[in-house]
Amino acid sequence: MPVAQTRFRIPDTDYVEGALELEVNGVPILSLADWDYIDQLWSYLINVMEEYSESGIASTRLPDQPTKLTLLKRGDNYLLVRVDSGEKSRSSAVEEGEFFGALCESGDLFFRSMARMVPEAEDYYVSERERLRRLRDARR
Repeated sequence: MPVAQTRFRIPDTDYVEGALELEVNGVPILSLADWDYIDQLWSYLINVMEEYSESGIASTRLPDQPTKLTLLKRGDNYLLVRVDSGEKSRSSAVEEGEFFGALCESGDLFFRSMARMVPEAEDYYVSERERLRRLRDARR
């Protein structure tokens, strides 16, 4: 269920399970099969986007899995998104602005929805939305 459509409270706010579907140019990078602690995963994605913005390369593992997500600069305005899980690897190149724009918009929606469902953690979700805003603004 898309997070914006949820209308329930999270039973254990320390372990919010969910999945993020990330498709890049028709290649499924992350799917429902990669479910994890979704709020932590979004924060990890913000970390990796910030690191990539500084160095042109960044990686992270999903919060409770060995799956590794990597961003690598390719040319002036492109990046390679790669996920390695066990013996399987999936990757696709995408324009940086398109990738960052889509993730910043989706992440903002996610954290706004989480603030509604977990009001006691609203300050944290607001701070993550601010990090996304800074990433988006730096790309303009």
